[in-house]
Amino acid sequence: MAEEKVVKQQNAANEMKSSLTLKHKLGYGAGDAGGVATLVLIGTFMNRYLTNVLGIPFATLSILLLVWNIWDMVNDPMMGTIMDKSFSKAHGQKDKFRPWMLRSIPLIVIGLIAFFSVPSMFDGMMRLVAIFLLKVIYELGYTMMNIAMGSVLGVMAINDRERTTLSSARGMGSTVGGLISSMIIPVILSRLGENTTGYMVSGIFAAVLGGALIFFHYWGTEERNVAAKLAAEEQTEPTKVTDIFVTLAKNKAFLSLCLHSIVIVFGSTLFNTTLPYIYGDVFGDIGLMGTAALIGQGLPVILLLIAPYLVKFIGSTVKVIRTYLLLSAAIFIGLYVWKLVGDLPPFLYMVSASVGIAFMLMSVQLQWGLVSESIDYNEYITGKRSEGSIYGNFSLTRRLGQMLAQSLVVLMIGWIGYSQQAAQAGQAQSAQAVEGLVLMNLVGPAVCALLSWVSFKFIWNITDETREAMTSARLARLEEFDKKNDEPEV
Repeated sequence: MAEEKVVKQQNAANEMKSSLTLKHKLGYGAGDAGGVATLVLIGTFMNRYLTNVLGIPFATLSILLLVWNIWDMVNDPMMGTIMDKSFSKAHGQKDKFRPWMLRSIPLIVIGLIAFFSVPSMFDGMMRLVAIFLLKVIYELGYTMMNIAMGSVLGVMAINDRERTTLSSARGMGSTVGGLISSMIIPVILSRLGENTTGYMVSGIFAAVLGGALIFFHYWGTEERNVAAKLAAEEQTEPTKVTDIFVTLAKNKAFLSLCLHSIVIVFGSTLFNTTLPYIYGDVFGDIGLMGTAALIGQGLPVILLLIAPYLVKFIGSTVKVIRTYLLLSAAIFIGLYVWKLVGDLPPFLYMVSASVGIAFMLMSVQLQWGLVSESIDYNEYITGKRSEGSIYGNFSLTRRLGQMLAQSLVVLMIGWIGYSQQAAQAGQAQSAQAVEGLVLMNLVGPAVCALLSWVSFKFIWNITDETREAMTSARLARLEEFDKKNDEPEV
């Protein structure tokens, strides 16, 4: 107990300073770099691979996407709860989240490579079974890594400054991982062709890169916030799945984040899913996606670097996020209006749309510190410290947005008159299909950006006064814990 007391006192003394090392920052950022490096292939190119290469009908793919996402919605909170309960049973004798990062790597690497190679070896129902099961294996590994990565921030950062630093590191990692895959994969497909070989090589590239980065993430992270770990260990009431209903009822900040998550993931998924069709069918050169990625993924690096200065100038992270969302909506709407009234050059479309999605995704890059803050706020108002469960349920909302977008998009592509036969024969799509693709690619994300702005404007409720009260309550608990340990045993 004496050692725990010293650590607690040190945490309290460090409340206003950061002691994160370069290893911590690079290690934490590498997690999202690895995850996004694999997710680019799944999120952006999977539908095109399944329909145009493997010949899966749009209606069948819509059902597959629905079932996959329903499973993911169950998988996310379940995985978070398992992590919380596993730590509780171990009585704090091991790390809470880091072991799960290591366990996720073989599932992600093997699942991704197999998904983009094995199904082509089968026909008919066996092909569908292989597609379904291999995607489940990959998603199980990705969920395991993602929940552990997001939750570990709460037991890694000691104070608000460290949370912001690690959130920026994660944003930088996500940007770099996405940039690498978004630039290299279109080049692979352009050189080898959109065929089984091209997608297999793309899968190997993304899986190996992602697996290596996730291992570096495991090596570079450290669960050093002993106070947070002890708070979870000392809870007298166990974590329950139904706790999320109490959280949503009492924690307006978390509710705001959940609503934002649903609509922003819907919008970004809609944009990314239709993007290969824009460049492949509207502009006739899917290789242009590599240049677009350089802009769309490179710009956030600059935006993340200046984010601390913008927060100081504008007033808060939430206000910076709201500003980015309004800029994104304005760019998308302006671009669509231009397309309605006249011809839109491919280069202008590429630059403008890439900037628009970059502004939109900054709300995702900067949200992680807010998620951690909502976890602290939840402990403040409910007395429970459950990083895994809360982050797992937050991830569920991301899956919900993804499920709605993916299932709806593949149906809408069929509704607007897109022809698989024309795409396979290298023929142009109809004017109706082209107009529909542009509408989905621009207007949908703009509406989602505006809805997310509304969530942060009118529901988010953590203020500077709230943060001061949370800090005072945390220090009071530490002092009470010290007093109990100082009392002589009777």
